[in-house]
Amino acid sequence: MASTVRTLLPNLLTLGNLAAGSWAIALSYQQEWILFAAALGIAMACDWLDGFTARLLHAESPLGKELDSLADLVSFGIAPAFGLYNYLREPLPLLPYEREWRAWMVLAPFALPLLAAWRLARFTVEENPDKRFFSGLPTPAQGAFWAIWLLTGPQGPWLHPLVWMGFIALMGLAMVSRWPFLTLKSRSNLPWFLSLVVVGGAVLVFLPPPAWSPALLLTYALLSRLARLTPP
Repeated sequence: MASTVRTLLPNLLTLGNLAAGSWAIALSYQQEWILFAAALGIAMACDWLDGFTARLLHAESPLGKELDSLADLVSFGIAPAFGLYNYLREPLPLLPYEREWRAWMVLAPFALPLLAAWRLARFTVEENPDKRFFSGLPTPAQGAFWAIWLLTGPQGPWLHPLVWMGFIALMGLAMVSRWPFLTLKSRSNLPWFLSLVVVGGAVLVFLPPPAWSPALLLTYALLSRLARLTPP
């Protein structure tokens, strides 16, 4: 019985990730962006806890690994795409851009689940020799980017077609890239994450809210590259 519970607990947390991501999709239709961000926050917490629990209890399994990828695809690929789509629905007819541009703005978010699926499948089949880093932007970080961005209510130039689609292209390419991104699985990375927290505090003070997500992502990427060049 104890063995069954030990094996089941990480998978229940993974299902919690999936449930929160599904809830976020529903919330996006109601344009409840605070609750949408909270749902993705719960999904991220479950995503971290399921892996931590599996390692702690020595309960890692092929089933858990596949289930984790499925949950991440829904929570951090599909949910952000629907968030962007539903955020755009209301202001779209009022945007002063050609009809073709507005059509591309509606379609662009749905590239995110495709690239997230590629990123997650690659993570499943490839061995990463350096456990301090992910290869490419982790899908939960991508979900956090959009949760924060939508929460800040971007308007005006932030909804220019080139800015809108540029951010989407940047996030998608970051996921499938080989750029090293720091992981919390390594204790040696804690000083780097503390640096990210310090810079994040400065970002919140000095930059307008819609710039928070891009600035934090840029900082995360640059600190990760610097850490890669520094001996562990």
